[in-house]
Amino acid sequence: MSDSSDDGASACCKVGRTAASYGLDGLDEELSTRWGADGESVGVRELASVVNRRVLASAMREAGLSPLDGEPENLLRLLTDDDVPGSRRLDTRRRLERQGVDVDAVLSDTVSHQTVYNHLRECLGVSKGSTGDRLERRRSTLFALRSRTETVTRETLASLRDGGELDLEGFDVIVDVRVVCESCGRSHELGTLLEGRGCDCTTSY
Repeated sequence: MSDSSDDGASACCKVGRTAASYGLDGLDEELSTRWGADGESVGVRELASVVNRRVLASAMREAGLSPLDGEPENLLRLLTDDDVPGSRRLDTRRRLERQGVDVDAVLSDTVSHQTVYNHLRECLGVSKGSTGDRLERRRSTLFALRSRTETVTRETLASLRDGGELDLEGFDVIVDVRVVCESCGRSHELGTLLEGRGCDCTTSY
């Protein structure tokens, strides 16, 4: 885990400290965008689940695992849901611990919906409808996803290399998202396209 948990305003509460500790890149942008969106906003309970899934996924990758889509969510359910039989919960815990995951630390670092709400309002200063226009909100989401793709790719390659499955020494990962306009065939870097609010062949901006 990263040891930058007291890095400025982003670590002003448990959500910020957890994001810094587990390297949850782009988390603040994702939470702000998804909660502040107009008619598409996501409730703080779902956002807390997002944070907690990313915490477990990060811990699994730190242990050299490659969690599948939906796996962290299911594992958290097995570890915390009251409807799960105690024997199943214990089996899940023991399996993760055998694989090198500190389950106690993960569960201690999960957050509640109230904690997420406080982080949004008090640390990020976000309220419903305060995150700018639609384009800016979507821009934050896209760049957060791009950053996350870079991080996951880098961690996965490093894990394969360290396990002797990939012959690779020093490396870097660059995710370059480009958009091709079907009207004129011009290729645009994503950031440039958004800043220009479209392709020159079809927009007056």
